[in-house]
Amino acid sequence: MIIPRVNLAMPMWWIGTHPDCLDGTGERESLYSDVWREDAAKMLQVFIRHVLESDYGAHIAGYQLADGNTEEWFHFDMNAGLCPAAEEGFAAFLREYYPDVPYTGLPDLSLLNGKGEYHRSVLLARFLEYASFRVADSIAYLAHVAKVETGGNVAIGTFYGYSLEVTSPLYGTHALDLLLESPDVDFISSPNSYIGIREQNDDWTEMYTADSVRLHGKLCMQECDVRTYLTRPLCECAPEYDEQAIMTSQIWQPLPDKASSIAMMRKSFCRQLVKGNGFWWFDMWGGWYDDADLMREMQTYREIYTQSLQFSARGSVAEVAVFTDESAYKWMTDCRLRNAVSGQRSRLGFMGAPYDMYDVRDFDAVRGKYKAVIFLTSVKTDVLQNAVRQCRAAKQPFLMLTKQKSSFTSAQLRAFCRASGVHVYCETDDVVYVSENFIAIHASSAGEKTISLPVEKQAKQLLGEAKITTTDSAVTVTMHENETILLQIK
Repeated sequence: MIIPRVNLAMPMWWIGTHPDCLDGTGERESLYSDVWREDAAKMLQVFIRHVLESDYGAHIAGYQLADGNTEEWFHFDMNAGLCPAAEEGFAAFLREYYPDVPYTGLPDLSLLNGKGEYHRSVLLARFLEYASFRVADSIAYLAHVAKVETGGNVAIGTFYGYSLEVTSPLYGTHALDLLLESPDVDFISSPNSYIGIREQNDDWTEMYTADSVRLHGKLCMQECDVRTYLTRPLCECAPEYDEQAIMTSQIWQPLPDKASSIAMMRKSFCRQLVKGNGFWWFDMWGGWYDDADLMREMQTYREIYTQSLQFSARGSVAEVAVFTDESAYKWMTDCRLRNAVSGQRSRLGFMGAPYDMYDVRDFDAVRGKYKAVIFLTSVKTDVLQNAVRQCRAAKQPFLMLTKQKSSFTSAQLRAFCRASGVHVYCETDDVVYVSENFIAIHASSAGEKTISLPVEKQAKQLLGEAKITTTDSAVTVTMHENETILLQIK
């Protein structure tokens, strides 16, 4: 079965014949353009019809819709894509949704990086909201076109909603809530987190609020673009696509050897398995996994994942809910406050207790399921203040970032969990994933690790060379740095 990624970016002949439909760079289509949107829909219809009539048409399981910078629906200039189409669309957006905000032209984007923690320009905030709204609205429109063309018989999804990773509101990726309400969008994707330039000992989370995606009945479909010892910079593999050798920074460099490659693949696999994500291995420009041992490793993952689908209980066991607020970024001036949301995920990964990640709009729907709450935002939006009031009224323990306290250490998070009655599985700064059926631990440092179980369970080792010692209430193992083990529990 195949899920093609369909790049809906316009060809160069279209760019040359539609000068009024281009973004601020003058070189790519504007994602605000109505002409681009309609032509993209026509192109998508023609493509799907061609595929359905082909001899492989019955093997299509879905389509992943793409456009924008890196095909991830960013405005091509990564700077809100200012252009005439943006002006026209923004004026119409204000008339429809915010008639009390007078349109006086496009706002001054430099206010976003001014002095102080938060800007006070309502016009700027509404434009930043529109910059994301228009992108998400177009994705929803194109997803509907695809659903109609396929008779609703395949899955339709997209990259979008990177509010945990892309904290700048100028990229256009902060309207995930719109897609979660769409009946035509079935899955949301992102690469594994690039946090900390993808350090080997960090937790590589989703870039979006994955548990909000699940709550709304969508599938989390992760792109596992794990670099291996075979990875080479694009300028070496295909220099015509990177003539300026732009993609040569640390994030594009190979891992040192085969063993570290397998270790990183295992860590990534274990997160997808335990969290219940769909996923694929992204051999980005070829040759990254061209090794018999790496392929055998993947075969083992497939067998484990297939067996896991037989378990009747596959839900979350997290007792901590973490909330962020994608709508808050449009008010933040201080980059330190914006980036705190992204940076805090590393410490969350080390706190020794599993957590679920939501947008705060979903607070009312889920808060009763959890013993403790963490708010990763310091902007007091109405929806956040309502959530805080409910926590106080219910005497539910919570932590919240503020402009004075913009981060928590893993030790502070563990102490908060214990004080809130949350079970802590691991007291060392290692990455632990837990579900009804599995526990995985990724060693961020070498040494002895102990996993404490909340109730008596038996543990069977599925992955990892380190030998475990088990009792009914704990698992002990001595591990190398960056090693990953996976246990099945029952």
